[in-house]
Amino acid sequence: MMRSHRCGELNKRHSGEEVILCGWVNSIRDHGGVIFFDIRDRYGMTQVVSSPEKFSEEEFEKIKELRNEWVVRIEGVVKERTPETVNLKIPTGEIEVSLKKIEVLNTSLPLPFEISEADNKIEETLKLKYRYLHIRTSGITENLRKRALFSHRIREFLISEDFIEVETPILTKSTPEGARDFIVPSRLNPGKFYALPQSPQLFKQLLMVGGLDRYFQIARCFRDEDLRADRQPEFTQIDIEMSFIDESDIISLTEKMLQYAIEKTFNISVEIPFPNMSYDSAMSKYGSDTPDLRTPLEYRDLTSVFQKTEIKVLRNIVEKGGIIKGFVFNEGEKISLKDIENIDRAIKEAGGGGLGWIRIKGTDIQSPFRKFLPLEVIDELKSTVNISYVENSIVFFLAGDEKKITELLNIIKRAVMEKITDNKVDTFKFVWIKNFPLFEFNSEEKRFQAVHHPFTSPKEEDIHKFRTDPGSMRSRAYDIVLNGIEIGGGSIRINKKDVQEEVFRTIGLEIKDATERFGFLLRALEYGAPPHGGIALGLDRLIMLLTGESSIRETIAFPKTQKGTCPLTDAPGDIEEKLLKENRIKIDTEKIK
Repeated sequence: MMRSHRCGELNKRHSGEEVILCGWVNSIRDHGGVIFFDIRDRYGMTQVVSSPEKFSEEEFEKIKELRNEWVVRIEGVVKERTPETVNLKIPTGEIEVSLKKIEVLNTSLPLPFEISEADNKIEETLKLKYRYLHIRTSGITENLRKRALFSHRIREFLISEDFIEVETPILTKSTPEGARDFIVPSRLNPGKFYALPQSPQLFKQLLMVGGLDRYFQIARCFRDEDLRADRQPEFTQIDIEMSFIDESDIISLTEKMLQYAIEKTFNISVEIPFPNMSYDSAMSKYGSDTPDLRTPLEYRDLTSVFQKTEIKVLRNIVEKGGIIKGFVFNEGEKISLKDIENIDRAIKEAGGGGLGWIRIKGTDIQSPFRKFLPLEVIDELKSTVNISYVENSIVFFLAGDEKKITELLNIIKRAVMEKITDNKVDTFKFVWIKNFPLFEFNSEEKRFQAVHHPFTSPKEEDIHKFRTDPGSMRSRAYDIVLNGIEIGGGSIRINKKDVQEEVFRTIGLEIKDATERFGFLLRALEYGAPPHGGIALGLDRLIMLLTGESSIRETIAFPKTQKGTCPLTDAPGDIEEKLLKENRIKIDTEKIK
């Protein structure tokens, strides 16, 4: 046999046993002629000791030639370490293997970087170019293992709930859903193109029309969009669709699924049900539809409080229809006057009139407006922003148009959040955001567009507004947010052709164009489409959060850079002229203006 044990499983119980291990040489140490080296595989590491008296001179010289990352097969006897040499930092730290025989299975070139330093100290592009070396680190290996186990638990849960896993097409028709499509030429149909799916959205809806009732897929998706730390051009989502349900059914199932998979994979306790709030409430209280509830800095309307003061600049803004809004930061000792000056400058650079602030230290009040703040106003302010007794609190506030000052309050919040250092990696706060607008107005294109996607159902009570007030229509959509990051979203879908056509018309898609792009869906909706809905969760992003990583690249085996390139394979690359001719493609390298 090639090996009898893995490198991470030997312990004192194996003392005296003859074992065979395979792996990479992790490090080598010469202690006065006795050679120690560690052998490593993905399961762990074992120390091997080789004494010169047990080998011929020629054999021992070969042992001395070993180098890091050489692949070896060793045979030896497990022995307990002496007490002073025990290493309790690793599972195998109480034993070592006394070497009897070694076989070099392969050598290695000098490394472009040290494996042990790859996680933190090595430039990103270099790590991606030699991704196979980076994968040898314990961090990436563990992330990929957790990802695989998490996906297995998701499947396990959904199959136990009578879901059917279905693979939907990768080569499909271009039906833009907001981002650009990746396109693939069809050699057998000259001048025609497939598109890689941005999601399985339309196919899973057709499966519901087909009576499948409960579908899921760990789906590969593709979007040609600008990238960030939590985005890739190709990504994986947990895709779910159900028939004869409403919002509460999908939300309840998703919560149970996440609870099951997270607890089974990460041993993290997840309490359900998750809290929920409306889109309007999230925007008003947190200035974002992805609030981070770990540090709930809530915005409060302070207009009525400041109207009782003689601060003319604020009263004038209110008289012109503006409001005063702010929040309290109860760790005011972390904010210096220099910090306040920097925040004030940032507010003005962003188009604001300036920063209002009040520092409350017991009975001591500090503020540019101090002389206009009688005790009763301070008491009402404390009550409004929920200040309990603390040594040092700062109330930040702005005045003006609510939408604008909410955007500016986000600048302040980001600045003070940098002062908070006790956000634990293992603290997880979920929240559902519901009652989104159905449409938003695109001022550049002078038209409405779908907030989520054009297959999202409007609320029943708003359907009559299509022709009169589409901007006020609400959707039956819901997003799930974890620690301030959206990890998924879904909706109840449109299951009637006339409603779907109204949505297309409202976003500026004429019936002729809609039929050309989505005729197969419109036709299916005429054949008894049941009420249905679903959700899609970003697997890469979810694993990133659960493993405490800052980028989804650390949870994907072979990711792209932020420019969408692969340093490992040099993709995207050139195509042979023959292949271009077969697909009747001509390359125009002139820059598009």
